[in-house]
Amino acid sequence: MAVIPKLLVCNILRTCRYRFSKFSLHNLRNYVTLLTMVKNAVNQKSIAESLNLSVATVSKALSDSVEINAENREKVVNMATKMGYRYTGGSRRKDGAEGKSHFVGVLIHSNPDQWQETAYFAGMSEKCAKLNVSLMLHYFSTADCEQVLDPANQPPVMRDGQLSGLILVNRWPTYIVKELVAKMPCVSIVHRVPEVALDLVGIDNTDGISRLMDHLHGLGHRRIGFFGRCGEITWSRARFGAYTDSLCRLGLEFEPECVCDISLENVEDKTPVLDAQVDDVVVQVRRGVRAWMCANDLVGYLLCRGLMERGFRIPQDVSITGFDYSQNDRLGCPKLTSMAVPFLKIGAEALRRLISRVHHPNRPQYQVRLQCKFVEGMTSAGPPLEEAQERKEKNEI
Repeated sequence: MAVIPKLLVCNILRTCRYRFSKFSLHNLRNYVTLLTMVKNAVNQKSIAESLNLSVATVSKALSDSVEINAENREKVVNMATKMGYRYTGGSRRKDGAEGKSHFVGVLIHSNPDQWQETAYFAGMSEKCAKLNVSLMLHYFSTADCEQVLDPANQPPVMRDGQLSGLILVNRWPTYIVKELVAKMPCVSIVHRVPEVALDLVGIDNTDGISRLMDHLHGLGHRRIGFFGRCGEITWSRARFGAYTDSLCRLGLEFEPECVCDISLENVEDKTPVLDAQVDDVVVQVRRGVRAWMCANDLVGYLLCRGLMERGFRIPQDVSITGFDYSQNDRLGCPKLTSMAVPFLKIGAEALRRLISRVHHPNRPQYQVRLQCKFVEGMTSAGPPLEEAQERKEKNEI
Protein backbone atom coordinates (compact mmCIF):
# COMPACT_ATOMS: atom_id res chain seq x y z
CA MET A 1 0.00 0.00 0.00
CA ALA A 2 1.35 3.41 -0.94
CA VAL A 3 2.35 5.69 1.95
CA ILE A 4 0.78 9.16 1.73
CA PRO A 5 2.77 11.91 3.49
CA LYS A 6 1.06 13.29 6.60
CA LEU A 7 1.49 16.92 5.48
CA LEU A 8 -0.24 16.15 2.17
CA VAL A 9 -3.10 14.46 4.03
CA CYS A 10 -3.53 17.49 6.28
CA ASN A 11 -3.53 19.87 3.32
CA ILE A 12 -6.10 17.79 1.50
CA LEU A 13 -8.32 17.56 4.55
CA ARG A 14 -8.01 21.29 5.17
CA THR A 15 -8.84 22.03 1.52
CA CYS A 16 -11.85 19.77 1.49
CA ARG A 17 -12.96 20.94 4.97
CA TYR A 18 -13.62 17.36 5.98
CA ARG A 19 -13.24 15.88 9.41
CA PHE A 20 -10.82 12.97 9.40
CA SER A 21 -13.53 10.59 10.60
CA LYS A 22 -15.65 11.33 7.53
CA PHE A 23 -12.85 11.07 4.96
CA SER A 24 -12.25 7.44 3.95
CA LEU A 25 -8.92 6.18 2.63
CA HIS A 26 -10.66 5.38 -0.67
CA ASN A 27 -11.83 8.99 -1.07
CA LEU A 28 -8.41 10.21 -0.06
CA ARG A 29 -6.73 8.18 -2.79
CA ASN A 30 -9.21 9.44 -5.37
CA TYR A 31 -8.57 13.02 -4.37
CA VAL A 32 -4.79 12.58 -4.55
CA THR A 33 -5.21 11.12 -8.05
CA LEU A 34 -7.40 14.07 -9.04
CA LEU A 35 -4.83 16.56 -7.73
CA THR A 36 -2.09 14.81 -9.73
CA MET A 37 -4.19 14.89 -12.91
CA VAL A 38 -4.93 18.58 -12.48
CA LYS A 39 -1.28 19.34 -11.77
CA ASN A 40 -0.09 17.48 -14.89
CA ALA A 41 -2.89 18.61 -17.22
CA VAL A 42 -1.88 20.62 -20.27
CA ASN A 43 -3.67 23.94 -20.20
CA GLN A 44 -3.22 27.41 -21.63
CA LYS A 45 -1.17 28.46 -18.62
CA SER A 46 1.40 25.69 -19.17
CA ILE A 47 1.62 26.62 -22.87
CA ALA A 48 2.11 30.27 -21.93
CA GLU A 49 4.88 29.39 -19.47
CA SER A 50 6.66 27.25 -22.08
CA LEU A 51 6.70 30.15 -24.54
CA ASN A 52 7.15 32.96 -22.01
CA LEU A 53 3.88 34.54 -23.16
CA SER A 54 0.82 35.69 -21.28
CA VAL A 55 -2.18 33.38 -20.90
CA ALA A 56 -4.30 36.00 -22.67
CA THR A 57 -1.98 35.89 -25.69
CA VAL A 58 -2.17 32.09 -25.81
CA SER A 59 -5.96 32.15 -25.53
CA LYS A 60 -6.29 34.68 -28.34
CA ALA A 61 -3.84 32.80 -30.54
CA LEU A 62 -5.77 29.54 -30.14
CA SER A 63 -8.96 31.43 -31.01
CA ASP A 64 -7.39 32.89 -34.17
CA SER A 65 -7.81 36.41 -32.84
CA VAL A 66 -6.82 39.23 -35.21
CA GLU A 67 -4.96 40.85 -32.30
CA ILE A 68 -2.16 38.23 -32.43
CA ASN A 69 0.52 38.42 -35.11
CA ALA A 70 1.21 35.44 -37.36
CA GLU A 71 4.56 34.57 -35.74
CA ASN A 72 3.17 34.27 -32.21
CA ARG A 73 0.06 32.48 -33.43
CA GLU A 74 2.19 29.86 -35.19
CA LYS A 75 4.39 29.40 -32.10
CA VAL A 76 1.35 28.86 -29.89
CA VAL A 77 -0.35 26.42 -32.25
CA ASN A 78 2.85 24.38 -32.65
CA MET A 79 3.48 24.24 -28.90
CA ALA A 80 -0.15 23.39 -28.12
CA THR A 81 -0.09 20.50 -30.58
CA LYS A 82 3.30 19.32 -29.33
CA MET A 83 2.11 19.30 -25.70
CA GLY A 84 -1.12 17.47 -26.55
CA TYR A 85 -3.47 20.35 -25.71
CA ARG A 86 -7.00 19.70 -26.93
CA TYR A 87 -8.72 22.62 -28.56
CA THR A 88 -11.23 23.12 -31.33
CA GLY A 89 -9.69 26.25 -32.82
CA GLY A 90 -11.43 29.20 -34.40
CA SER A 91 -13.07 32.02 -32.50
CA ARG A 92 -16.79 31.92 -31.82
CA ARG A 93 -18.70 33.79 -34.48
CA LYS A 94 -21.75 35.85 -33.63
CA ASP A 95 -23.39 35.02 -36.94
CA GLY A 96 -23.76 31.36 -35.88
CA ALA A 97 -21.42 30.10 -38.61
CA GLU A 98 -19.75 27.74 -36.12
CA GLY A 99 -22.88 25.57 -36.29
CA LYS A 100 -22.74 25.20 -40.06
CA SER A 101 -21.82 21.76 -41.38
CA HIS A 102 -19.00 21.41 -43.91
CA PHE A 103 -18.07 19.08 -46.73
CA VAL A 104 -14.29 18.71 -46.90
CA GLY A 105 -12.50 17.05 -49.78
CA VAL A 106 -9.39 14.94 -49.19
CA LEU A 107 -7.50 14.67 -52.48
CA ILE A 108 -4.81 12.00 -52.60
CA HIS A 109 -2.21 12.12 -55.37
CA SER A 110 -1.41 8.41 -55.58
CA ASN A 111 -2.71 5.10 -56.79
CA PRO A 112 -5.27 3.60 -54.38
CA ASP A 113 -3.21 0.42 -53.90
CA GLN A 114 -0.10 2.44 -53.00
CA TRP A 115 -1.43 4.86 -50.40
CA GLN A 116 -0.41 3.61 -46.96
CA GLU A 117 -0.88 6.63 -44.70
CA THR A 118 -4.51 5.80 -43.86
CA ALA A 119 -3.86 7.10 -40.35
CA TYR A 120 -4.15 10.63 -41.77
CA PHE A 121 -7.75 9.87 -42.65
CA ALA A 122 -8.39 8.21 -39.28
CA GLY A 123 -7.12 11.36 -37.54
CA MET A 124 -9.46 13.53 -39.59
CA SER A 125 -12.40 11.21 -38.90
CA GLU A 126 -11.89 11.55 -35.14
CA LYS A 127 -12.42 15.33 -35.46
CA CYS A 128 -15.41 15.24 -37.82
CA ALA A 129 -18.17 15.22 -35.22
CA LYS A 130 -16.63 18.03 -33.14
CA LEU A 131 -15.98 20.20 -36.19
CA ASN A 132 -19.31 19.33 -37.87
CA VAL A 133 -17.55 17.98 -40.97
CA SER A 134 -18.29 15.29 -43.54
CA LEU A 135 -15.28 14.00 -45.51
CA MET A 136 -15.06 13.16 -49.19
CA LEU A 137 -12.04 11.02 -50.16
CA HIS A 138 -10.82 10.88 -53.75
CA TYR A 139 -7.74 9.46 -55.47
CA PHE A 140 -5.96 10.87 -58.51
CA SER A 141 -3.03 9.01 -60.04
CA THR A 142 0.01 10.80 -61.43
CA ALA A 143 -1.14 10.08 -64.97
CA ASP A 144 -4.54 11.75 -64.56
CA CYS A 145 -4.06 14.25 -61.71
CA GLU A 146 -4.90 17.14 -64.08
CA GLN A 147 -8.46 15.85 -64.17
CA VAL A 148 -9.06 17.38 -60.74
CA LEU A 149 -9.27 20.74 -62.54
CA ASP A 150 -11.88 19.50 -65.02
CA PRO A 151 -15.45 19.73 -63.63
CA ALA A 152 -16.45 16.74 -65.74
CA ASN A 153 -14.02 14.54 -63.79
CA GLN A 154 -14.44 16.07 -60.34
CA PRO A 155 -16.41 14.41 -57.53
CA PRO A 156 -20.02 15.72 -57.61
CA VAL A 157 -19.76 17.67 -54.34
CA MET A 158 -16.69 19.46 -55.70
CA ARG A 159 -18.22 20.09 -59.12
CA ASP A 160 -21.41 21.46 -57.54
CA GLY A 161 -19.51 23.86 -55.27
CA GLN A 162 -20.52 22.14 -52.03
CA LEU A 163 -17.00 21.73 -50.66
CA SER A 164 -15.83 24.13 -47.96
CA GLY A 165 -12.19 23.32 -48.66
CA LEU A 166 -9.58 20.73 -49.60
CA ILE A 167 -6.86 18.78 -47.82
CA LEU A 168 -4.07 17.78 -50.21
CA VAL A 169 -2.20 14.55 -49.48
CA ASN A 170 1.15 13.71 -51.12
CA ARG A 171 3.02 15.87 -53.60
CA TRP A 172 0.77 17.68 -56.08
CA PRO A 173 2.12 19.61 -59.09
CA THR A 174 2.52 23.31 -58.29
CA TYR A 175 0.29 24.57 -61.11
CA ILE A 176 -2.57 22.38 -59.92
CA VAL A 177 -2.19 23.57 -56.32
CA LYS A 178 -2.23 27.19 -57.49
CA GLU A 179 -5.55 26.71 -59.27
CA LEU A 180 -7.13 24.84 -56.36
CA VAL A 181 -6.04 27.47 -53.81
CA ALA A 182 -7.52 30.20 -56.02
CA LYS A 183 -10.91 28.46 -55.85
CA MET A 184 -11.21 27.44 -52.18
CA PRO A 185 -9.31 27.12 -48.89
CA CYS A 186 -6.66 24.37 -48.97
CA VAL A 187 -4.27 22.72 -46.53
CA SER A 188 -1.32 20.57 -47.56
CA ILE A 189 -0.14 17.61 -45.51
CA VAL A 190 3.68 17.33 -45.20
CA HIS A 191 4.49 18.67 -48.68
CA ARG A 192 5.35 22.37 -48.87
CA VAL A 193 4.65 24.30 -52.07
CA PRO A 194 7.01 27.32 -51.89
CA GLU A 195 5.37 29.26 -54.70
CA VAL A 196 1.89 29.10 -53.14
CA ALA A 197 0.49 30.76 -50.00
CA LEU A 198 -0.80 27.53 -48.54
CA ASP A 199 -1.32 26.30 -44.98
CA LEU A 200 0.90 23.32 -44.14
CA VAL A 201 0.62 20.66 -41.47
CA GLY A 202 3.78 18.61 -41.38
CA ILE A 203 6.58 17.41 -39.17
CA ASP A 204 9.73 18.86 -37.63
CA ASN A 205 12.30 17.29 -39.95
CA THR A 206 15.17 19.20 -38.37
CA ASP A 207 14.47 17.86 -34.89
CA GLY A 208 13.96 14.30 -36.18
CA ILE A 209 17.17 14.15 -38.20
CA SER A 210 19.12 15.80 -35.40
CA ARG A 211 18.03 13.11 -32.97
CA LEU A 212 18.97 10.33 -35.38
CA MET A 213 22.37 11.92 -35.99
CA ASP A 214 22.93 12.28 -32.24
CA HIS A 215 22.06 8.59 -31.88
CA LEU A 216 24.62 7.50 -34.49
CA HIS A 217 27.23 9.89 -33.12
CA GLY A 218 26.62 8.58 -29.61
CA LEU A 219 27.27 5.05 -30.87
CA GLY A 220 30.69 6.16 -32.05
CA HIS A 221 30.16 6.89 -35.76
CA ARG A 222 32.16 9.80 -37.16
CA ARG A 223 31.55 9.28 -40.88
CA ILE A 224 27.87 9.24 -41.77
CA GLY A 225 26.41 9.21 -45.29
CA PHE A 226 23.01 10.28 -46.61
CA PHE A 227 20.98 7.98 -48.88
CA GLY A 228 17.91 9.13 -50.81
CA ARG A 229 18.36 12.84 -51.51
CA CYS A 230 15.82 14.11 -54.05
CA GLY A 231 15.84 17.81 -54.91
CA GLU A 232 12.27 17.76 -56.23
CA ILE A 233 10.67 16.81 -52.92
CA THR A 234 10.51 19.32 -50.08
CA TRP A 235 10.74 16.82 -47.20
CA SER A 236 13.79 15.15 -48.78
CA ARG A 237 15.50 18.53 -49.13
CA ALA A 238 14.57 19.42 -45.57
CA ARG A 239 15.98 16.19 -44.17
CA PHE A 240 19.17 16.54 -46.18
CA GLY A 241 19.51 20.12 -44.94
CA ALA A 242 19.08 18.91 -41.35
CA TYR A 243 21.70 16.23 -41.98
CA THR A 244 24.31 18.77 -43.13
CA ASP A 245 23.37 21.04 -40.22
CA SER A 246 23.97 18.17 -37.79
CA LEU A 247 27.34 17.38 -39.38
CA CYS A 248 28.39 20.96 -38.72
CA ARG A 249 26.95 20.96 -35.20
CA LEU A 250 28.74 17.71 -34.32
CA GLY A 251 32.02 18.82 -35.88
CA LEU A 252 31.95 16.12 -38.58
CA GLU A 253 33.23 16.52 -42.11
CA PHE A 254 30.79 16.78 -45.02
CA GLU A 255 31.84 14.37 -47.77
CA PRO A 256 29.95 14.96 -51.05
CA GLU A 257 30.76 11.45 -52.27
CA CYS A 258 28.81 10.09 -49.28
CA VAL A 259 25.52 11.53 -50.56
CA CYS A 260 23.46 9.25 -52.82
CA ASP A 261 20.74 10.86 -54.93
CA ILE A 262 17.62 9.10 -56.15
CA SER A 263 15.15 10.28 -58.77
CA LEU A 264 11.63 11.53 -58.17
CA GLU A 265 10.30 8.43 -59.93
CA ASN A 266 12.17 6.20 -57.48
CA VAL A 267 10.84 8.11 -54.47
CA GLU A 268 7.23 7.87 -55.64
CA ASP A 269 7.54 4.25 -56.80
CA LYS A 270 6.79 1.84 -53.98
CA THR A 271 9.03 -0.83 -55.53
CA PRO A 272 12.00 1.05 -57.02
CA VAL A 273 15.22 -0.59 -58.17
CA LEU A 274 18.23 1.09 -56.59
CA ASP A 275 21.04 -1.33 -57.44
CA ALA A 276 23.32 1.39 -58.82
CA GLN A 277 22.89 3.55 -55.72
CA VAL A 278 23.51 0.58 -53.42
CA ASP A 279 26.73 -0.19 -55.34
CA ASP A 280 27.84 3.41 -54.72
CA VAL A 281 27.20 2.94 -51.01
CA VAL A 282 29.28 -0.27 -51.02
CA VAL A 283 32.25 1.71 -52.36
CA GLN A 284 31.93 4.22 -49.50
CA VAL A 285 31.41 1.50 -46.89
CA ARG A 286 34.71 -0.04 -47.92
CA ARG A 287 36.25 3.41 -47.45
CA GLY A 288 35.05 3.43 -43.85
CA VAL A 289 31.60 5.08 -44.00
CA ARG A 290 29.75 2.65 -41.74
CA ALA A 291 26.59 4.62 -40.93
CA TRP A 292 23.92 5.84 -43.35
CA MET A 293 21.04 8.22 -42.80
CA CYS A 294 18.15 7.44 -45.19
CA ALA A 295 15.54 9.95 -46.36
CA ASN A 296 12.66 7.64 -45.41
CA ASP A 297 11.96 4.06 -44.36
CA LEU A 298 11.27 2.87 -47.91
CA VAL A 299 14.75 3.68 -49.21
CA GLY A 300 16.18 2.62 -45.84
CA TYR A 301 14.85 -0.91 -46.22
CA LEU A 302 15.95 -1.01 -49.86
CA LEU A 303 19.49 -0.04 -48.84
CA CYS A 304 19.43 -2.56 -46.01
CA ARG A 305 18.24 -5.34 -48.33
CA GLY A 306 20.82 -4.42 -50.97
CA LEU A 307 23.72 -4.45 -48.52
CA MET A 308 22.62 -7.75 -47.00
CA GLU A 309 22.48 -9.31 -50.46
CA ARG A 310 26.07 -8.12 -51.00
CA GLY A 311 27.29 -9.86 -47.87
CA PHE A 312 27.16 -7.06 -45.28
CA ARG A 313 25.72 -7.63 -41.82
CA ILE A 314 23.25 -5.11 -40.43
CA PRO A 315 24.08 -3.54 -38.00
CA GLN A 316 27.40 -5.27 -37.25
CA ASP A 317 29.04 -3.97 -40.44
CA VAL A 318 26.80 -1.03 -41.36
CA SER A 319 24.27 1.01 -39.37
CA ILE A 320 21.19 2.37 -41.15
CA THR A 321 18.43 4.73 -40.00
CA GLY A 322 15.15 5.56 -41.73
CA PHE A 323 12.46 8.18 -41.25
CA ASP A 324 8.64 7.88 -40.91
CA TYR A 325 8.22 4.37 -39.43
CA SER A 326 5.42 3.53 -41.85
CA GLN A 327 6.66 0.57 -43.90
CA ASN A 328 4.78 -2.69 -43.34
CA ASP A 329 6.99 -4.66 -45.73
CA ARG A 330 10.50 -4.77 -44.26
CA LEU A 331 11.88 -6.83 -47.17
CA GLY A 332 13.23 -9.42 -44.76
CA CYS A 333 15.39 -6.84 -42.96
CA PRO A 334 15.70 -6.02 -39.25
CA LYS A 335 13.39 -3.28 -38.04
CA LEU A 336 14.87 0.12 -38.84
CA THR A 337 15.91 2.66 -36.26
CA SER A 338 13.65 5.51 -37.33
CA MET A 339 11.43 8.46 -36.41
CA ALA A 340 7.73 7.66 -36.04
CA VAL A 341 5.58 10.27 -37.75
CA PRO A 342 2.37 11.19 -35.80
CA PHE A 343 0.00 10.47 -38.70
CA LEU A 344 -3.17 10.63 -36.56
CA LYS A 345 -2.26 14.03 -35.13
CA ILE A 346 -1.33 15.35 -38.57
CA GLY A 347 -4.70 14.34 -40.00
CA ALA A 348 -6.62 15.84 -37.08
CA GLU A 349 -4.64 19.08 -37.16
CA ALA A 350 -5.01 19.40 -40.95
CA LEU A 351 -8.80 19.25 -40.65
CA ARG A 352 -8.85 21.69 -37.75
CA ARG A 353 -6.57 24.06 -39.63
CA LEU A 354 -8.75 23.91 -42.74
CA ILE A 355 -11.95 24.76 -40.85
CA SER A 356 -10.12 27.66 -39.21
CA ARG A 357 -9.04 28.84 -42.67
CA VAL A 358 -12.65 28.59 -43.89
CA HIS A 359 -13.72 30.93 -41.08
CA HIS A 360 -10.74 33.27 -41.51
CA PRO A 361 -9.70 33.25 -45.18
CA ASN A 362 -7.56 36.39 -44.98
CA ARG A 363 -5.28 35.34 -42.14
CA PRO A 364 -1.54 34.81 -42.87
CA GLN A 365 -0.63 31.28 -43.84
CA TYR A 366 0.21 28.75 -41.14
CA GLN A 367 2.93 26.12 -40.99
CA VAL A 368 2.36 23.65 -38.16
CA ARG A 369 5.22 21.19 -37.61
CA LEU A 370 4.72 18.30 -35.22
CA GLN A 371 7.49 16.38 -33.48
CA CYS A 372 8.25 12.77 -34.34
CA LYS A 373 9.09 10.01 -31.86
CA PHE A 374 12.49 8.31 -31.90
CA VAL A 375 12.23 4.53 -32.29
CA GLU A 376 15.36 2.48 -31.79
CA GLY A 377 15.20 -0.54 -34.05
CA MET A 378 17.72 -3.26 -34.83
CA THR A 379 19.74 -1.54 -37.56
CA SER A 380 22.03 0.72 -35.56
CA ALA A 381 25.11 -0.18 -33.55
CA GLY A 382 28.62 1.07 -32.93
CA PRO A 383 31.20 0.94 -35.74
CA PRO A 384 33.15 -2.30 -36.29
CA LEU A 385 35.84 -2.90 -33.67
CA GLU A 386 38.74 -2.45 -36.09
CA GLU A 387 37.45 0.97 -37.14
CA ALA A 388 36.94 2.06 -33.54
CA GLN A 389 40.44 0.88 -32.66
CA GLU A 390 41.97 2.78 -35.59
CA ARG A 391 40.21 5.99 -34.52
CA LYS A 392 41.37 5.50 -30.93
CA GLU A 393 44.96 5.04 -32.01
CA LYS A 394 44.72 8.09 -34.28
CA ASN A 395 43.39 10.23 -31.43
CA GLU A 396 46.17 9.04 -29.12
CA ILE A 397 48.79 10.06 -31.65
